[in-house]
Amino acid sequence: MRRPAKLATAAFFGAVATFSSSEVFAYCSEPSAPSCASRFGEFDDEWEFDRCKREMESYKDDVERFIGCNNDEAEAAITKARDDNENSTSEYNDAVEAFNRRARGG
Repeated sequence: MRRPAKLATAAFFGAVATFSSSEVFAYCSEPSAPSCASRFGEFDDEWEFDRCKREMESYKDDVERFIGCNNDEAEAAITKARDDNENSTSEYNDAVEAFNRRARGG
């Protein structure tokens, strides 16, 4: 009886990144610019100017938090993809070893 050819270990699993966004990603809420920034005309008074300036400063902080959140999500996705790839590679290698043992008759 002809024996099946020995399977080679596939290293390509590490190069393929598949992950589910629902499992990894939290929701980062993108902030909106304050409406006072894009209104037409000059500010009516100092109070309106100061209020809009505070809104712009708050907007800046919100944008920085949003960027940080997106960066955290990206890092989590990369970590999960690496872990998934390592697990898939390990499972594949185990299956190859089991196949080869069976092909050798043992």
